[in-house]
Amino acid sequence: MKKTLVSALTIALVVGAASTTFAAANPFADVPADHWAYDAVSELQAKGVVNGYAVDNTFRGNQNMTRYEMAQIVAKAMAKVESGDAATKAMVDKLAAEFRDELANLGVRVDELESRMDNVKHSGFIRYRYRRDSGNGYAQAQNQDFVKFRLNSAVKINDKVDGFARIEWQHNNEFDHSANGELAQVWVHGKIGTTDIYAGKENPNDHSSFAHGLLMDTEITGAQVIFNKGIKNGNVSWTIDAGKSSDSTVYGTDSDTLLKDANGNAIAGTTGQTRIVGTHVNLQSGNFDATLGYYNFSNNHNLNAAGATYGSWGTWGVGLGYKFAGDLYLTADYARASEEGLNVTKDVRTGKDAYNFQLNYKGAKASVAKSWGAYVGYQKLTNTAAPFATYDVAVQNAKGWKIGVDYTFMKNIVGSLQYFDGKFINAAGGNDKARRFFGQVTFSF
Repeated sequence: MKKTLVSALTIALVVGAASTTFAAANPFADVPADHWAYDAVSELQAKGVVNGYAVDNTFRGNQNMTRYEMAQIVAKAMAKVESGDAATKAMVDKLAAEFRDELANLGVRVDELESRMDNVKHSGFIRYRYRRDSGNGYAQAQNQDFVKFRLNSAVKINDKVDGFARIEWQHNNEFDHSANGELAQVWVHGKIGTTDIYAGKENPNDHSSFAHGLLMDTEITGAQVIFNKGIKNGNVSWTIDAGKSSDSTVYGTDSDTLLKDANGNAIAGTTGQTRIVGTHVNLQSGNFDATLGYYNFSNNHNLNAAGATYGSWGTWGVGLGYKFAGDLYLTADYARASEEGLNVTKDVRTGKDAYNFQLNYKGAKASVAKSWGAYVGYQKLTNTAAPFATYDVAVQNAKGWKIGVDYTFMKNIVGSLQYFDGKFINAAGGNDKARRFFGQVTFSF
């Protein structure tokens, strides 16, 4: 067994996943700086994985080695690696399987070393997105494009508790060419029997979607409890959410909601966060799924000297879904609020209800090259019935048709094109046309 091929290369790849720090000086007399394996050997020595021969300070890379010597190197390398991706984990599994007997004789507990690799897992994406809003319902056509970097870290704390953190950085070219970074999510999750508990800054829609995302796809700082009950061919869950939205709602744009002065008149140009409390029940049985729930949205703090307050209202919703043979999935979702939505830029009320009917075909999978999906649908969104809708072409206070397609060009590279054509609700003078073109490409890792 050649030390050059097995030790210097294979183990260097494993340990290299955790760090790229090299030794400052040449560690072995027989491995010159211009040798092809110098960096790998130097890193292994710096990490304490290989020691060489102290008698003459040599590595002896061309010398055959015993399986016990190789097992010692594998054990040291595994002990050094605290976490790794799927490729690193697969390599460790192969090494541990090959030298399991020798490692056992050396007193190394392979299962414990392998389990440490699963404590932290990283994922994320790099994304470019472009959006154009047009139509005579806008004062002028609006363009938006940005690049975003997202890094997810899933942490296993113990057998019953895990954690999650998400960091995002975005460069927005729409208005001020601003760049910003934030800790978008950080939460812990515990399980008691069949009950899931989430606490921290999290997106409830990620864990238990209500009406397929019609009402609430946004981060909140708070808690979510999901009671699960298995049934024949499916599951029933009851979800309770409570917290404050992490998004500051900007008034005077197409995301206007209820903001009133002391006389009940709409006010634009202020910001605020929304307190959210609600519950919903989800049923999944075979190819059929359904959801029913109620949420309250409020903010009673004074937002300016005029005493403007963000109104409080309740919204109930229902959703149905069915998967047909041939990769077709049909969803129908409806929500109704206790207060009418407002579009303060147009000084009109936009109604109390919102809905989305959508037919999906297949679906692009990031892990499968040349996979694709498409959808067609019709939606109406108002900012009290659907304050945080999940759709990429979510034009608030408007209704109309939409269509989209996704395609995986190569593994982990997915493109998306979507288009909305509709009208703003109750716009005066025929200035009601609303169109949105949306495109993005996502590079996942």
